[in-house]
Amino acid sequence: MKFDRIDMNALERELITLRRDLHSCPESGWTEFRTTAKIITELEKLGLPVKFGREIHTPENMYGMPKPEILEECYQRALGESDRPDLIEKMKGGFTGCVAVIEGELPGPTVGIRVDIDCNDVSETEDPGHFPVANGFRSRHKSCMHACGHDAHTAIGIGTAKILCAYRDVLKGKVMLVFQPGEEGLRGAASLTATGMFKDCDYFFGGHIGLKDTHYGLVAASSTGFLASTKFDAVFHGAPAHAGLAPNLGKNAMAAASTAVLNMLAIPRHQDGSSRINIGTFRSGTGRNVVPDEAELTIETRGITSEINEFMEKSAKRVCTAAAEMYDCGIDINFMGSAGGVVCDPEAVEKAKKILPTVEGVDEIVENFDFGAGEDVTTIMKAVQSHGGKVTEMVFGMHLVAPHHNNRFDVDERVIGLGARCFASLALQIEE
Repeated sequence: MKFDRIDMNALERELITLRRDLHSCPESGWTEFRTTAKIITELEKLGLPVKFGREIHTPENMYGMPKPEILEECYQRALGESDRPDLIEKMKGGFTGCVAVIEGELPGPTVGIRVDIDCNDVSETEDPGHFPVANGFRSRHKSCMHACGHDAHTAIGIGTAKILCAYRDVLKGKVMLVFQPGEEGLRGAASLTATGMFKDCDYFFGGHIGLKDTHYGLVAASSTGFLASTKFDAVFHGAPAHAGLAPNLGKNAMAAASTAVLNMLAIPRHQDGSSRINIGTFRSGTGRNVVPDEAELTIETRGITSEINEFMEKSAKRVCTAAAEMYDCGIDINFMGSAGGVVCDPEAVEKAKKILPTVEGVDEIVENFDFGAGEDVTTIMKAVQSHGGKVTEMVFGMHLVAPHHNNRFDVDERVIGLGARCFASLALQIEE
């Protein structure tokens, strides 16, 4: 489909500028205050009604919230970086993300489109050869980086909205455009789905850039190989003591956590398919001569099926509990987020296969793409399927200069316009 009502070259330049702005001020899950305010401002320019704040969330399902002091620090930082304190104040407490509905002038289905907006807990390289460094939009936030392309995803979402608004007179039905917070750690989708907002979706499309080193112009109509995953923290509680004078009076939480780390990594892989475990961070200790009384591990398990992930999760928790007991320590295991596997619906995949070849810039269609990781979108996809809606998760190919979640990751910015054209084409042609 050719979008001749829009200067696509000008739109793509605008979207790239937006992506670079978002890249320079990345925000991790539940702290996307400035990011959300930026999105809402762009949607308001189009005259679209936008829901955000507490009206799109269920607080009891907001998993993996940052510690209160971190949340407050990020909130204050956003107030200083944004010209929309009126919006940010309504998100206080972590109620980030937003939803816009584009009403077509013709009857038709409800199409859901979701993009994610959060960043990774990664410090971006300062190498002068890194494109964002060389062009002045490297992350300004410590230990925050868009190392998975969610800045581009956000720009794709805004581009989709701009295209669809230019074609509302021929749009059949309506499009619900979701800008989801907290995808990393599989935290944000549950809060949105619990509101019931997806119960009327007839079709639902998600999309991700990259994932594997391919080429610009390749688009996968569906994804397979989603890994079910659980995220949890293990906090070990011991007792401090003088390490030289009376070490026997201490209970070494660091030793307990260290034992847990080594033995979790030794859990056998599962015979029925892919299984994973990772301990991402280990925090402990207050001083060289003090027996550590606290230790905290951030842990994730994965499996190609929910059953395999459950095996890894139960095994990991058993190891942590046993390690704590070995050193006479207490332990708290805190759930932080999860997502299951999902199978894309053939009806949605066939629609995508029919429509995607009409999109300018698409030169290769792949029916199935091995996703090979967990994705919070699966929670939304399952919610849509539970009401009879049809779903698929697409992949927009590009060459990778570095892997995802790496401090040298970058985006082929041509994929932003392509992704927007793909989503808009699907929404406009789904009934044809």
